[in-house]
Parts: sequence; C-alpha cells; structure tokens
Amino acid sequence: MKKQLKAILIIIPVLIALGITLTFVLPYFKQPDQSPTSKGLVYIYVHSSIYNGLTPEIQQYETDVINQGYNTKVINWTSAIVATLKQNLTNVYPLGLKGAVFIGNIPHAMVDMWGQYASDFYYMDLDGQWDDILPPVGMPEAHSNGTGDMYPEIWIGRINPSSLNNVNITQAYKDYFARNHAYRMGTLTRPHKALLYIDDSWSQWYDEYLSNFTAYSDVDCFWDNSTTTPANYLNNLTQNYEFVQLLVHSTQQDHYFGIGNPPSEGYVNYTNILNTNTTPLFYNLFACSACDFTTSNNLGTQYLFSNSSLAVIGSTRTGGMNMYQSFYDELNNGKIFGEALKTWFRDPNYGPYGPWWSHQYSMGMTILGDPLLTI
Repeated sequence: MKKQLKAILIIIPVLIALGITLTFVLPYFKQPDQSPTSKGLVYIYVHSSIYNGLTPEIQQYETDVINQGYNTKVINWTSAIVATLKQNLTNVYPLGLKGAVFIGNIPHAMVDMWGQYASDFYYMDLDGQWDDILPPVGMPEAHSNGTGDMYPEIWIGRINPSSLNNVNITQAYKDYFARNHAYRMGTLTRPHKALLYIDDSWSQWYDEYLSNFTAYSDVDCFWDNSTTTPANYLNNLTQNYEFVQLLVHSTQQDHYFGIGNPPSEGYVNYTNILNTNTTPLFYNLFACSACDFTTSNNLGTQYLFSNSSLAVIGSTRTGGMNMYQSFYDELNNGKIFGEALKTWFRDPNYGPYGPWWSHQYSMGMTILGDPLLTI
C-alpha cells in the first residue's frame, strides 16, 4: 500500500508538469489557419526602405485585416530577387495562404508572352510551370500546368506610389492607409452607385457590358459617341459614385477618347486625374497598359493615390477585363477584390485560358490597392 501511495505521489507531479508543458508548447505547432473562425492566412510584405517609417500605419492595417477574420504575418522584405519571393509564397501556401499584399517596391516578375510586361499572375499561380527558354534571361515565354494547373492559387495586391513624381511619397502612403481604415470603419462611404463609361470603340455593345455589371443595380451608363469626351468623363469623376468601370483606348499615361491616333476627341492624362477632385472609391480600367506600375506616372497608380481611391483593377499590358460578369458576380456576393479576380481568371469564357484571344490580353491583370476590400 505504501509503495502504491508513493508511486501515485510521484506520478501526479509528473502529469501536472507534462500538462503545463503541453499548454505552452502545443500552440507553436498549430498551423496558422486552423482556427475555426479564420478565413485563412494573409502575408503582408513591406519593403525594408519604408518599413520603419510606416510602422503605425502597417500596425493599424494588420489589425484591420485580423478583425476581418484573417490570420496575418507582416514581413520586412529586402530581397529584389523574384524567384526568392515566389519560393516564399510557394512554401507558405500549404499553411493556408490566401493571398499577399505587397507594400512598397516589392520585386515584380516580367514575362515575355505576346510582349514583355510585368505579371503578378506569375506570383498567383504557384503550381504552374513557367519556362524561360529564350533571351532575355529572367522572362518566361511559356506557361503550362506544371505540378497542378495554370490558374491562380492566391491573389496579390500592390500598394506603392513610388512611380509618381507629383506626390510626396511618404504622405501618399499615410493618406492611403488613413482612408483605407476609414472605409473599413464605415466613416468613408459612397452611395452604392456606379459609373459605366464606354468610349466609341465599344459603344455598340453597351447593353452587353451593362448586363455584365451585376454588382450594381444603380448605374449611370455613358456610351453615346457624342457624349463620351474627356471633359465629360472628368466631370463624372467628381460625382458621388462608389465604382467606375471604364472602357477606353489608353497608354500607360493617357486615355484616348474618340477614334484614331491622335484621338479625335482628345486625351485624359495622369495630370488631369491628379488635378481633378475625384470621388469614386474603386476603378476597373479596361484601358491598355493603364496599370503598368513599372512606368512613371502611370494612370492606375495616379488614380489610386488621388483623393478617395482604394483599389484599381487593370492591366500592365494591352487588354484588360473584357466581359467581366464573373468578377462582378463575386463582388455582389460579398467577396473581396482578390477572390473576385481569382474567379475571373478561372472563367472559361473570358479568363486567360478561355478563347485564344483572351489569354494574351489577360496575363497583365493586377490589383493596385488593397485586395482585401469589398464593395
């Protein structure tokens, strides 16, 4: 009996010690996305050159994303090597990674497919095969299934005003994150109303574009060729819209209104956007190369860091989101911008692996701004 009592007295402290140890140790082995309430994991990459100067803004943004239901990790990023970043994303994907936000000069991938251009789709597709066969080195010319498929596994968004030479860069970051937080808190609002602006080359299909715009029932549609002019467009950007869908010929720095080159009705350039009191929060630019964030004073970045803007969807190359119902269906169902773009990429009718013509015009699609927002 005494031996049994002695054994019990020895075992009980051991069990207590084991329980305490497991209490502290087990959480370190828990996968980041295992919380039953988590929507998944978001990586926030902040370039080291701006990391310390934006600490309060990044902390607030991370808190907002956590409050949205995601687990987060903020990374002070220094490498300029595309392959290093791609591998980092690939490694963490099995832990529940849903997407990433690139803040600052996070490296961009260049591809050589129907032209040379930046492609964030390269980071989004983590199990496809990208082959760099021909010069120049570092620009894949071919894309195939690889170990999975040619569709995106994650979404990407970029927040970076450094391509602009007409703003104070630090203040542009601070202002952007201030209004981002205000929108999330419900203090920056717009009526749930949209502007659909269709210039001459696409005006004959206005009814089809309007029917695709499923996220909004209250839409002002401008499509008459005599009405869609630079002055009229800029005036509409001062009106109280939440969302703008624009279809117009463009370069990186100029929208071309009318027909021909030079355009018959004139231009809207990045300076016009800067000097206009724009009020919309979101833009989808079917406007060739307008979101080429590698180019100085590109229109997409100018829209994003002007007044109230929060997100701009567009292409770094020729093309854009032609026929966009799957994208707007997702927004209408409460999905974030990143998930809506992922769905559009998988659209068999219009995404990059739909008809032959849609592939080359889709590979430059990107989100400038916060991909975690909803309308």
